[in-house]
Amino acid sequence: MILGAVFGAEGAELDELRALLPSMVKLGSILAVLPAVRRDLRGYGPGARFRRYREQYDAIIDRLIDRARADPALGDRDDVLAMLVQSRYDDGSPMSRGEIADQLLTLLAAGHETTATTLAWAVERLRRHPDVLSRLGTGDDDAWREATLIEVQRVRPVVEMTSRQVRCDELTIGRWTLPRRTVVTACIALLHDDPALFADPYAFDPARFVGARADTSAWIPFGGGIRRCIGASFATLEMNVVLRTVLRDFTIEPATDPSERSHSRGIAVAPAKGGLAVVHRR
Repeated sequence: MILGAVFGAEGAELDELRALLPSMVKLGSILAVLPAVRRDLRGYGPGARFRRYREQYDAIIDRLIDRARADPALGDRDDVLAMLVQSRYDDGSPMSRGEIADQLLTLLAAGHETTATTLAWAVERLRRHPDVLSRLGTGDDDAWREATLIEVQRVRPVVEMTSRQVRCDELTIGRWTLPRRTVVTACIALLHDDPALFADPYAFDPARFVGARADTSAWIPFGGGIRRCIGASFATLEMNVVLRTVLRDFTIEPATDPSERSHSRGIAVAPAKGGLAVVHRR
């Protein structure tokens, strides 16, 4: 579904992207946080493998762009690639092929990957909290389902920290004065565990968000301020639709085994077993 919504892909291109992107995004997420292993060792190593992935990806996107530009119904399409092909800068110039390819990859890697991982954590948490799972029922209770997703993102944020570099000569934060080029890291997970912000912070309790809005200075799975994730609303909509559909169509069995450990996938932190579940079709 995300390949159709973002890339407008179908047919051969859909199959190629479906096969290529999971491995490419996983490797890219690791290389993003471990720059030392990006080197291309004469065609070998993670860096070389990612370069080959990117070359395949660019070739597929070139074909999709050519097809979009030749589509007489382009103005009626609502996929992101069609929007980017039609977009123009202030001087009237179009985006380059490379810019379009980069934007689409960003939407997939920074948007879909994190959204899917949050849903995996939702399944993992619900299986270990049968009272919450029972309350959700078939997912028809919008307020409880939305509160559950907010609480999942509080206790298991898929991006646990974010960093910024000081670009001015110096920056004062509280009692600290930081010189230019200092890297400042905010730990999202620690903030969400602060008892001054959330009572009994280690308890999984969606009720804390029923009928109450999350404080965007305390609950920051999407970051905050002017750098807050541009896709937050879309991700929230996706998670709501998917969780409602899963609960409507399947019964999820509670689990008696221990909680799944956190596993770093580079940028995102996922359940170590992927949110393993036993389900039955309703």
